[in-house]
Amino acid sequence: MRLRDIHKEDIGLLRQCDTTRPYMGTDPEFFVAGPRNKVLASDKFFYGKDDKKAEFYDAGCDDDEDEKMKLFFDGIQAEINVPHSVCRETTAHYIRIALRRAENIVKKKGDKAHHLVMKPSVRVSQGVIDGADDEARRFGCMPDFNAYSGTQNTPEMDASRHLFRYAGGHIHIGISSGYAQKGTKEYVIAKTEEGHIKIIKLIDYLVGLMLIMLDKGPAANRRRTKYGKAGCFRPTPYGIEYRTPSCWWLKSPIGQSLMFGLARTAWNLCISGLEDKFKELTNYNEENVRGVLDEGNVKEAKKIWANVRPVIAVTGARTHHPLNVFSGRESGTFPAYTEVNDILKIAADGEQPRLEHIRGMKKDDSTYVFTLPAIEWMIKNGPDCIIGDNVAKEWNFGDRDTFHKLNGVITGCYQKLHNDKEYAKFQSDFYKNVL
Repeated sequence: MRLRDIHKEDIGLLRQCDTTRPYMGTDPEFFVAGPRNKVLASDKFFYGKDDKKAEFYDAGCDDDEDEKMKLFFDGIQAEINVPHSVCRETTAHYIRIALRRAENIVKKKGDKAHHLVMKPSVRVSQGVIDGADDEARRFGCMPDFNAYSGTQNTPEMDASRHLFRYAGGHIHIGISSGYAQKGTKEYVIAKTEEGHIKIIKLIDYLVGLMLIMLDKGPAANRRRTKYGKAGCFRPTPYGIEYRTPSCWWLKSPIGQSLMFGLARTAWNLCISGLEDKFKELTNYNEENVRGVLDEGNVKEAKKIWANVRPVIAVTGARTHHPLNVFSGRESGTFPAYTEVNDILKIAADGEQPRLEHIRGMKKDDSTYVFTLPAIEWMIKNGPDCIIGDNVAKEWNFGDRDTFHKLNGVITGCYQKLHNDKEYAKFQSDFYKNVL
């Protein structure tokens, strides 16, 4: 499906998608490796979860309870807990602080060869398991639930002999206001079983589908057989914890911003009552989506994405949504809304939108980067064309100012692609012949 295939009335309706700002948080896991990338037990570096020494605060704050973070070992893995926020970039700021602290501790207790590893699953030697804390020899995670079957997810493994470990990148999302009235759409989504099932399935459709296309390979597929099933969640007092994602997005603030932004888009579609229209326009098939996620079927995921892409491109009218057609930057500023209207008018009138239609934009201008084609670039070439494996470099541990300049899916993609002539050609073709 193409953007021009969407009726003008439907585009207008989709643009009304609410911009509620739900609270979002995370408790991602990662691994520690030494020389020759050998995975080590994280209890050799960090305190236990219940140890007060595992707690710390943002440097410069007044030890505000709301700013409290945690870094601790959780079996072989390490885990961080960061404060929730309504802002993706604020959450990224906290994540960076926690990861930088982890990196400093690892190098101080180890050496320069020790580093953080963001992989969905890793193989661990029997010797490392035998020499680790007792917690490493049992899988003690509380049960979670499957939104499709309504049953508990209970993978049975002997942690003392199972040589693989798995790292989750769970996303917590919850009600934007403690004063939400009972019976309102947001209250239903956040506080009821019916609402939980609805939002989890839609997050699967957006976040889960994107993860299949970006978080792929043997390590990701191995985790999906144990912990990354479609519809994996836990209810919380404030909303839900979406447990399908691995820690893949923890590699970079670009990935973090994309996943959190898509989760919030799903939330806002439900709050706006537009989830059914969204599913109708994208030919949503629940069992197909579930199967694609459970099987890690990249080829089928791309087929589904071809229908989702033009619809999500015109959903909402704010940069809260990371893949809106106007999510881009030029010289550090967002395009004016009139430019957005120009694109949508062109699309609604049946003409293919081109870069020349955007005011002040030249066909061969490589300084302008839109996020939607940038993500398409990653899907086509693999995420490593933008996101690297060096966590310290991606999160700019050494330079806070640089981090804030690159933070987020929009700014991060802009900084990494704006002088890439090959990408500029790809982006031009994307608007002419794909979207």
